[in-house]
Amino acid sequence: MEQERIIVLINGSMNNPSFTKKVLKEVEKRLQKNKAKTMFIDIRDLQLPVYDPKAESPKEIIEVSNILKKADGLVVGVPEYHGSYTGAVKNLLDYLGFEEFQQTPIALLATAGGIKSGTNTLNHLRLVFRNLHGHVIPQQFAISKNETNPELELDPSMDLRLEKFIQGLETEVHKKLLFEKWEKSQSGEVPAEK
Repeated sequence: MEQERIIVLINGSMNNPSFTKKVLKEVEKRLQKNKAKTMFIDIRDLQLPVYDPKAESPKEIIEVSNILKKADGLVVGVPEYHGSYTGAVKNLLDYLGFEEFQQTPIALLATAGGIKSGTNTLNHLRLVFRNLHGHVIPQQFAISKNETNPELELDPSMDLRLEKFIQGLETEVHKKLLFEKWEKSQSGEVPAEK
């Protein structure tokens, strides 16, 4: 019997409508088709104040933190703004810490409105999540609005890249779950329900 896996998707776009969200929803649909349980966090809906280390965390952050701690894997999607990720993503991450990302497989996705997208954005995010002790997978996905249409129809090459991106995440999540199961068996612990 296959163990249930929870994949959390984070939309780092403040746009409405959002191309990033549209791409993430396609990823979510494919993950669900592969029998993953998904949860979706939309930064725009959180409406977070600018992080202040001396202020109490808003209730939305406590909810997000609890969701992330239950995640077996994470997909973070961001639009590229001036060659990097959005301030809204940085603000969210400033509220969080190691506990939410420790050893969690993280897949990174970037979108852009121009000719080519995302390399710097993905590299910047990779560094941030590594500093938060997340396990950023080698596969990443970047797409420009110019590489698709409003219905998000992908050519065969782009569709294959998206499939490999999803497979990369699912492989790392599977490894994580096997390792956690092994760790619990070594300690004599009975596996806890998520």
